[in-house]
Amino acid sequence: MRYWGLDVLKCVHCKSFPLEIYVIEYERQDIDTSGIEKPFCKVYCGYLRESIQQDKEYPCGECIKIGIKTAILYCQSCKHWYPVKNGIVIMLTDNKRKLERDLEFLRTYKEKIPENILREGKPVNLESAPH
Repeated sequence: MRYWGLDVLKCVHCKSFPLEIYVIEYERQDIDTSGIEKPFCKVYCGYLRESIQQDKEYPCGECIKIGIKTAILYCQSCKHWYPVKNGIVIMLTDNKRKLERDLEFLRTYKEKIPENILREGKPVNLESAPH
């Protein structure tokens, strides 16, 4: 996944936009950024966490080189969260998710995940999980 994905992703449940991202693991990649139109994103810059403004300079050349390997996408509106594993965003409805895998993800990365997601996130969180 790359930050520019936040320019198009909406919450599967409530269609809220933009989603927040909490990056857990990433890698810098050697990518030729010459010829990239700036700003690369059209509505929302996930790298800077702000709406795109006309006449502002954006660090697209730096941003595009970051490959996000592990992260959480979070919807402030309905509190649903979605894991990013091995660079792949897993955005499924609740009935398609494997809650035990989601719990394992939360437990594995709990030191790097915001407390509100650990306590109140949907469809599952560490507060509501059987111990």
